Amino acid sequence: MTVTPQELTERMRVVWSAGDYNPIATREVLVSELLAREIDVHWGDRVLDVAAGTGNTALAAARRGARVTASDFSATMLERAAQRAAVEGLEIEIEVADAQRLPFPDDMFDVVLSTFGVMYAPDQQRTADELIRVTTPGGRIGLVSWTPDGLVGRLQGSRTEEVPGQPPPPGKTASLWGTEQHCKELFGDRISELRSTLRTQEFCAASARAQVDFLLEHLPPARAGHGMLDADGQRRWIAAGLEEFERHNRAQDGTLVGCAEYLEVIATVR
Repeated sequence: MTVTPQELTERMRVVWSAGDYNPIATREVLVSELLAREIDVHWGDRVLDVAAGTGNTALAAARRGARVTASDFSATMLERAAQRAAVEGLEIEIEVADAQRLPFPDDMFDVVLSTFGVMYAPDQQRTADELIRVTTPGGRIGLVSWTPDGLVGRLQGSRTEEVPGQPPPPGKTASLWGTEQHCKELFGDRISELRSTLRTQEFCAASARAQVDFLLEHLPPARAGHGMLDADGQRRWIAAGLEEFERHNRAQDGTLVGCAEYLEVIATVR
């Protein structure tokens, strides 16, 4: 049965709204800080964080004095972003929004950001079009995406294959956003410059198994997919996760320091 991008988006919204992702987000704060610095967010810039989740990147921009709007299709996660901002004494606006249909005027933001967010929107071309549309001419778009051959890209590929009744999104796979060429193809001649940097996020845990268990508890798609499997499928799913974490583990003392490659892309809109 063919699943439309709209149907898949709604499925994803329900899944992501059902759990507490914030314990994972707080371990990825450095990714957002590096992006905000690399794209050179200035005091007073109008910044949009698309698919903001619980607000890592929105908060990174707000710490630099930007006027920030955090948007996500999950109201639950945006509420957590607002709570985190309040704790730090920062001001952000929140807006429930689908990355494929942003409810903002053309040319509204100086900087548009997304960290491990828009890469999961089913309609990639429409999402790229929306990012361009809401960015002012001369403004910048900054994206962070897992690479296809890195730890997370490989892990997500193996999990998708295991889960019954969960076809991959129509069209391209999410991790293609983690390649410079694909980003250039999506943006086309509407950008004047695009540069990319490969970076590494480290997952630290007592062991590979501890990290897998942590993801099962706090990563909503992982928990949902695992729950759809029978006992044998669950064992294979966990074994695949352990194999990938150990493959990318640089620790030699029995703990886990899993090195996950991602691509940071900065594009300038014409």
